[in-house]
Parts: sequence; structure tokens; C-alpha cells
Amino acid sequence: MKNRMLYGLTAALAISALVSVPALAAESTGEVTASVLNVRSGDTTSDSVLGKLKKGSTVSIEEETENGWYQITYNNATGFVSGDYISLVEDVAEDVEEAAEDAEISEEDTYNNDWDGPVLTKQAGVVQGPSGKETYYNLDMSGVIRLMQNQGFEGEYWVREDGVKMYGDYIMCAANLNVHPRGSLVESSLGTCIVCDTGGFASSNPNQLDIAVTW
Repeated sequence: MKNRMLYGLTAALAISALVSVPALAAESTGEVTASVLNVRSGDTTSDSVLGKLKKGSTVSIEEETENGWYQITYNNATGFVSGDYISLVEDVAEDVEEAAEDAEISEEDTYNNDWDGPVLTKQAGVVQGPSGKETYYNLDMSGVIRLMQNQGFEGEYWVREDGVKMYGDYIMCAANLNVHPRGSLVESSLGTCIVCDTGGFASSNPNQLDIAVTW
């Protein structure tokens, strides 16, 4: 009888060792930071590839596995992506929201009054600001605004008196999302920017900021 109980316990332990137990559900949104990210049928690189996600794509995370992968829904099926190449969007959104609640900001306060270096203007199209190289662009921001709102970054679009495009209390800018994730805040010569977008420049100059203006 004792031998039979020991055999049953050993078998149960062996079975449990083979089962991958997922960590707690993250229940959050993530953004792809790799140029191309494989979606796999399991949570290892040896599992088959179901498809690929481009940089900047957003995913709804269902669970995080013990080895740091995320379970997502991909083409109406369950897929897995490596957490090393996913930036959690909701964490950044909460940081921005908390920062906005800390103080009432006037339009004058949105300028960088502490910066004594060169300031980006239409005439000075490229400057070295407090965070690196700065350039500017003038495009329709409606799609970018929808993306920000869909990802939980609340704010209203408006244009500052100097022609700089604003989202809430912050200047809209594009950046390398590996360095500055979407929704993060970064200092520029014109004031504090919120990263809303990215562009082709990001691969060759990862610290560059491209600032949205009406010029």
C-alpha cells in the first residue's frame, strides 16, 4: 500500500513538472519594439511561427508566462511573443496621467524656460536640444491622435501660439520607440514632448526627436 502511494505521488510530480504554469495575467496592452516580431505557437523560439508583427503594432496581452513571454490573440488564435520586444503601453500611460495630475500647467509653462541652448525654429531647421538632435515635421496628426487615445493616453489636441502641435500639456513628437516608448515624456528645446509617433529617421539616429508643428 505504501509503495503504491509513493508511486502515485511520483507520477503526479512528474506530470506537474511537464506542465508550463503561466504567471498572473497582465491584462494590458503592449507595443512591438522590434523591427519584426515573430508570433509563435508556444512560448519558446523552437515553437512554430504563426505570423509576424511590425514595429509599432499593438497587442492585447492575455497572460505572461513564467519565462517572460506574452500570450496574445493573433488572427483569432492563441499566439505567443517574447516579452523582450514588447513595451507595456498602459504602464507608460499611467505615468503620464499621474504627471499631468501633479500640477496645473499654463501655456507659458509648456515652454522650456530652463534651456539656454539653441531652440528649434522654422529657420533653424535642425538643432541640438537637451535630449539630442531635433528636427520638425508638419503632417495631419488625426491618425496619431486616434492611436494615442485608443492606447489610453488621454489629452486634447491644440496648437500653441508658436505653431507647435500639442497633446494635452505636452508637445507632440516622433522618436525611436526603443529609446522613448510611445507615451513617454522627453525634454526638447521647445518644452516637454510626449512621444506620439516614430519615423524612418529613428533607425539611423535613435536619440533624434522630430517635433510636430504647423510650419
